[in-house]
Amino acid sequence: MSGIVLPCIVLPCITDHLVLRTIDGAADLLIEELRAMASIHSIRQASVDTVECTIDGPLDELAACGLYSTVAVRDLDQSLRTGALSNLPHPVRFRVGTADPAQRREVINATEQRFGWVNRPGDWDVNLVPSADGWIAEIGPLSWTRRFGLLERLPWSTNLIVAEVLIRLAKIRPGQRVVDPFCGTGTILQAVRRQHPTTHLLGLDHDPHALQIAAGNSPRGGELPLARGTAEALPLASGSVDRLVANLPFGKQVGSHRANRTLYPAALAEIDRILTADGRAVLLTEDKRLLHSAIERQRALKVVRQRVLRYNGATPTAYVLSRTRLARTTPAR
Repeated sequence: MSGIVLPCIVLPCITDHLVLRTIDGAADLLIEELRAMASIHSIRQASVDTVECTIDGPLDELAACGLYSTVAVRDLDQSLRTGALSNLPHPVRFRVGTADPAQRREVINATEQRFGWVNRPGDWDVNLVPSADGWIAEIGPLSWTRRFGLLERLPWSTNLIVAEVLIRLAKIRPGQRVVDPFCGTGTILQAVRRQHPTTHLLGLDHDPHALQIAAGNSPRGGELPLARGTAEALPLASGSVDRLVANLPFGKQVGSHRANRTLYPAALAEIDRILTADGRAVLLTEDKRLLHSAIERQRALKVVRQRVLRYNGATPTAYVLSRTRLARTTPAR
């Protein structure tokens, strides 16, 4: 399943104050994209992982942005009059997202009495959740999976927002060849295809089960080009790849630090071989010291930018690599 799924909430024009949830390390990228949207204004970062804004116009541009996971509203009365809630089917189906059963029952009763909504925890359009500034209403049809489709995943699959961050750091241009040599279930490849549909993609992984899932996750736009292979011996010609984006094994849920001691230098050697002279690689890892050491020994690639991301207890860093000046003038091996 893919594409934007908003049959009941895309309007010619709405006015509302929205709360967007992202991850720590992505808020500035989200703000940058919001500023380019004609219907969005009054943008501010409310916390490390929350951005607030006002919308006065269509939802289409906002719905197409993959850098946030949920959209919520604070003022339910206003939203019901002119905003996102006004276009939901009535009576609105809702759930209450709190672990406190007494508090949950209190909020359910109050919501049913005040708005005439129906409590449907398993089939909801609004999720009422507590926040630092009081209760907010998350809008189900604007959640990430409702907009872009539910993907089958493995425990170590790349976080959906993280994948969106990585491809933005890659600065992909139309028609470029983009490779993910650790593609797993295809999360990064899916993000590239959504944002850059004219790119030439290839995903490789040593795990046939992960590749099978990635194939099943292929969007309606066509199957993802996938192949079984290892990052230490990529089946690609020298100097043939413009962008490489990968979530490296951290040595936690998959792989090990000991294995990475061999894997990282070998993968970097292959990245050096296949990248074009002006190519760029974006690598995500929590095994940071090891990757830094491998890059320093390898000498053909250099770190030009890095970004720490924090989500679900993880704190990996995304490293953007380009060729050193000497490597740009040295023919690929």
